[in-house]
Amino acid sequence: MFLSLYRYRRYILRNAWNDLRLRYAGSGMGIFWHILLPLAQILIYTVVFSRLMSLRSPGMAANPYGFVIYLCSGLLPWLAFSNSVINGSNTFLANAKYLQKLPIPEEIFVARSAMADMFGLMIYIILLMIVIPMLGHALGWSSLLLPLAALLFQLFAFGLQLLLAPLRVFLRDIGYMLGVVMQLWMWMLPIVYVETILPPDFQSLLQWNPAYVYIRSFRDLLLQNQIPSWTAWGAMLAWATVFLLLGYTVLQRLRPELRDVL
Repeated sequence: MFLSLYRYRRYILRNAWNDLRLRYAGSGMGIFWHILLPLAQILIYTVVFSRLMSLRSPGMAANPYGFVIYLCSGLLPWLAFSNSVINGSNTFLANAKYLQKLPIPEEIFVARSAMADMFGLMIYIILLMIVIPMLGHALGWSSLLLPLAALLFQLFAFGLQLLLAPLRVFLRDIGYMLGVVMQLWMWMLPIVYVETILPPDFQSLLQWNPAYVYIRSFRDLLLQNQIPSWTAWGAMLAWATVFLLLGYTVLQRLRPELRDVL
């Protein structure tokens, strides 16, 4: 799979940026909607939860914008991840006419979708590194490791895409279920709320939520100005590796019948 990705690297990079741009083609604001839509969600959550959570945000209690900073540092990476999984799961159905005619490995189309959302995540990171200092929180040198954390998070998303994209060809209901599942998954993570409000038993269960270590690492780098432990980096790499292997195994099993069903 990685040899195929390397062989088609120019195709993936070129078309990934075009995919991101064309998602907003025809609109007056264009790609700026990629920023405006998350900002609207942040505004809504801030209005609803700011008084409840502002004094609980770790290290942010003295900052009047503490909850906004806390929310942005978790919600923006999650939105990029969630959109990546949902968009990537539809890759084979959306590119059915190309898969039926071109002898391009199926994983190339998934990688193109994942790379487009990686570009989107990097836009969010740049936005965070501009806005957070403007809100009164100084960033440390640890923030330079944000692209590495983003890459591992996106590799985790890529593994889920490889798993879901072939399954969705055979089970179309996955597409309708996925939006609900991602919403439920978000509320199982301390993104909008602070994890300390959870009972101790629930806090211990967070460690088994695959996405938790990524969100926690983003917050360590941005809010605490500290580098995540080697255990955290290892866990991020491990989750990404497990789902890459699982996704590619499922793709290999279903590959012989995939194009016929499309």
